[in-house]
Amino acid sequence: LWTEAWRLGGWAGLGPGGFPPAIGVGLDRGLHPHNHALEALVEGGAVGLLLWGVTFLGATAVALRLALRVAPERAAEIFAIGLPVALSAMVSTDLGNRMVWFALGLALSLGVETRPRAAPRHV
Repeated sequence: LWTEAWRLGGWAGLGPGGFPPAIGVGLDRGLHPHNHALEALVEGGAVGLLLWGVTFLGATAVALRLALRVAPERAAEIFAIGLPVALSAMVSTDLGNRMVWFALGLALSLGVETRPRAAPRHV
């Protein structure tokens, strides 16, 4: 599947769900490249791969930077959840997998913090 994905990747891409018909298996969504980056390339072309890279690699860089500003336990918990999801995204899932997008948001949540609210002032 990866060889076919590389062969079919181009500037324009095949569009969402275009990979299975292009390899001759009809509309079977189960036959996707099983690699997030390759699927972005095949379906979105070079632009899709660039946007995927900006999204996921950029978010990873931001999350690593944010991890330095939070309690080590919090960063460790989030990365313990996100790392297996990231690894599976590169070998067994497709762009529609909600867990990958959830893990991306979870990693970026390192930038969210709560602060005690000041007591309301009565006028």
